[in-house]
Amino acid sequence: MKKLSLLLFALLATTFCFAQEDDEQATEDLGGSTMAQPVRKPLETPWEQVNIGEFAECVSFAHQRQADVMYYDVIWRRIDLRDKMNHPLYFPTETNGTWRSLAQVIFDAIDFENEENTDALRVYTDEFCQIPLSKEELRGALANTIQQPIIDPESGDIIDYQEVVEKFEARNIVQYNIKEIWFFDKQTSKYYVRILEISPVVEVERPTGSSGEEGDEEEGVDVMKNKRIIGYLCYDELRPFLVKQEVFSVKNNAQRVSFDDVMTFERKFASYIYAENNVYNRNIADYIANARDQMIESEAITNRLRTWESDLWEF
Repeated sequence: MKKLSLLLFALLATTFCFAQEDDEQATEDLGGSTMAQPVRKPLETPWEQVNIGEFAECVSFAHQRQADVMYYDVIWRRIDLRDKMNHPLYFPTETNGTWRSLAQVIFDAIDFENEENTDALRVYTDEFCQIPLSKEELRGALANTIQQPIIDPESGDIIDYQEVVEKFEARNIVQYNIKEIWFFDKQTSKYYVRILEISPVVEVERPTGSSGEEGDEEEGVDVMKNKRIIGYLCYDELRPFLVKQEVFSVKNNAQRVSFDDVMTFERKFASYIYAENNVYNRNIADYIANARDQMIESEAITNRLRTWESDLWEF
């Protein structure tokens, strides 16, 4: 009996030692503080909120036979997040409880900092989603290298430049380019639209202007903002991540829908067409220089897509 008591005491002492070591290691990982550990889910409502990600799944599309496709057209559309209607896709600029922006959902799904995450969303080099980017290439695509001037503290002149690497964040995504296909199924006599791929666009700063050399009228550096595509995402691969995140509802906050509902089925976003499938493989801006005429051409393509199905029927 004494041997059994001693054995139990030894097991308890060993368990306590290991638990203490784990607590110390966790405290070291948090910088010596345990206050950073969450003790509950985000406190947003007086009732218990059900996490949408625990049960949400994508609604699969019906199988589409190529023989049933009587007509189809491919277009490229641009979603500008500065448009007021697209603000639910852009905000919040930082994660606020369970509320995330579309860009933050994409960044979390990509998980480019974690080399061991094999379930991360892949980013491709082309719009046909054939060749994926490696983690190293993705980290390079999600960063911008700028030449920052070094100012002489005494004279105030630019004496040299140094390279500064700035990592992109979710707030830096200002546009989305989407490629979608419109097709008519003769079996169901319906006109469908499906998103094929989506490419986030970031706004980067590029220094321009004089560099303090002789012959320049002014000394200084002006900053020009350019837009750059960070990669191409297969929309079918992105949907499982979109369906797990709710979107802020402007009319009724209690009736939120997921990003998958907003983008795939309800299509609650403002956009314009900047290219249509054509024999020359060119954008609207390539053959129309005036911005106003470009928007007129975009509206003409939109109206043709909307009226194509109604033009099939005669009464």
